[in-house]
Amino acid sequence: MQKRGIELKLCYYNDEFKSIEEMSLPVSDLMIQRGVGVFDTIRTYRKRPHALSIHLKRLEESAKSIGIELPVGKKRLAEIIREGIDRMEGEVQMRVYVTGGDVFADGIFPHPRYFIIFEPLEKAPKEDYVNGVVLHPIDMERPFPHIKSIFYLPAYIGRRQDKEAMEALYCPAGEITESSSSSFFMVIDGKIVTAPTERVLDGVMRQIVIKLAREAGLAVEMRCPLLSEVPMAQEAFITGSIKEILPVRRIGSQRISQVNGPISQYLQHLYAQRIEDYLE
Repeated sequence: MQKRGIELKLCYYNDEFKSIEEMSLPVSDLMIQRGVGVFDTIRTYRKRPHALSIHLKRLEESAKSIGIELPVGKKRLAEIIREGIDRMEGEVQMRVYVTGGDVFADGIFPHPRYFIIFEPLEKAPKEDYVNGVVLHPIDMERPFPHIKSIFYLPAYIGRRQDKEAMEALYCPAGEITESSSSSFFMVIDGKIVTAPTERVLDGVMRQIVIKLAREAGLAVEMRCPLLSEVPMAQEAFITGSIKEILPVRRIGSQRISQVNGPISQYLQHLYAQRIEDYLE
């Protein structure tokens, strides 16, 4: 496909690609007025989208959960995404948004809007993969954890309380579920412990990491690790489509004994070997 002008950031909206500065939503949209909307984040490797069909299926399921049918089919979304990637230079990260539109009637949002933002891929700094990141625990569960909603206010408020924190960590009644933009894993007595799927968003990287760990013979325990177990944890890490597998060095005031320890490194190695399996 011929490239028609490379922009630093692009947005697809109303059947055309524009610079992100030209994009605007009507103030009547319920995404603006009431925070009604879902999204998903996708990245490329070697200019090919990673786990595209899995991400779009999750987007569709999140939208249906709140009464929104995708305005266009997943096949068309995939075509738009591929064209946007082609218009960008280098590796790309994309966020696909579906809004509530202007109307809520009979329990559904019948006229949703959608737009896709294309940006240069921006990973965490290299030193974070060596030194680990900080998470700030907050005593609440992420609202509607099975829905990838645009509602992120608790995450921002949580981070204000610890200026070093990369993300807030949801810890209702001392149970660790997930962080604000990532899945959370803790290594205790050699076992990888992570919250059960019914308590959290089933992240795409989370699915991949659990699969790789089990295939490699590593023990995975599906339960919520506890804040009280942090002093006993050998390692902790978070996963996400952009950050991949990122070690944690501190949770609140509690430090993790090993940063980027052997299990974290082994999973990073396994993932690097299998990336090609998920490119579309």
